[in-house]
Amino acid sequence: MRAIDRQTRLKRGKELGRLAYDMLRFEDLIGNITVEGEQKQLREFARSGLSGSLLTPFRPTRLDEFSRIEIRYLGRKVLDIRWSKAGDFQLIVYEPGEWEELLDRLANVF
Repeated sequence: MRAIDRQTRLKRGKELGRLAYDMLRFEDLIGNITVEGEQKQLREFARSGLSGSLLTPFRPTRLDEFSRIEIRYLGRKVLDIRWSKAGDFQLIVYEPGEWEELLDRLANVF
């Protein structure tokens, strides 16, 4: 994949991640779980075949503690991003598709 393609995918992944975050942050807290040895708060949503989860540090004490968003469409993972306050950002999975428009519509309800 060419560098420009990677940059375009990364930019689009961040845009979609922001939409998902704006939606997920208003969801009820499901609970606290341990992921990779860190305590995380879990929030989830499921609407119209689209579902997602947000993991955030329970008590952020280190800049390198990660947060994560996973989005699934009709059961298939289409977006998976991970970031930290230290500035690390990873686009783990991004599969373009019709789910992007659905996420945009659902996020703009809030």
